Amino acid sequence: MKARNFFVIAIVIFFAINSDVFAQRGQRGNQEGARACLNIPELTQEQEAKIQAIRTERINQTTTHRAQMDELRARQRTLRLAENPNMAEIDRVIDQMASLRGRHMKANAAHHQSIREILTPEQRVAFDSRTGDRPRFEQRNMRRSDFGRGQGRFQDNGPHGRRR
Repeated sequence: MKARNFFVIAIVIFFAINSDVFAQRGQRGNQEGARACLNIPELTQEQEAKIQAIRTERINQTTTHRAQMDELRARQRTLRLAENPNMAEIDRVIDQMASLRGRHMKANAAHHQSIREILTPEQRVAFDSRTGDRPRFEQRNMRRSDFGRGQGRFQDNGPHGRRR
C-alpha cells in the first residue's frame, strides 16, 4: 500500500514539474526562408533571395520606426504626467506620432508592391490571398484572458462600453 501511494505521489510530482513544458509556445522563426513565411508556390532561388533582401531592409526600417514611436510615447507620457501639462507640446508630440505612423503605413504599402513586382502572375494571386490565412484582430485576441479586468459592471464576455 505504501509503495502504491509513493508511486502515485511520484507521478503527480513528475507531471506538476513538467506541466509548464507543455505550455511553451512553438518556434516562431523563419526556418525555411521566405517561402515559409509567404506560402508562395514555386519560388525560385533568385526570387527567394530578392524577397529576403527586401524583407531584411523592411525589418530594419520597422525596428527604427518602433524605436522612434517608443521615444515619442515616453515623451508624451512625461508631458502628460507633469505638474502643469503643456497641451501645445502634447499636441505636437501626437502630431509627430501620427506623421510617423503615416510614413510607416506608406512604407508597408511600398514593401508589399516591391515584393509583388518580383512574382509571376500566378504567384501574385497566392501572395495577395495570403491575408486570408491570418486571423482577424478579434480572433487573435481571443486567447487573452479577462482576468485582472477588475470588478466592473459587466462581468460577461459581451461588448463593453454600451448599455444593454
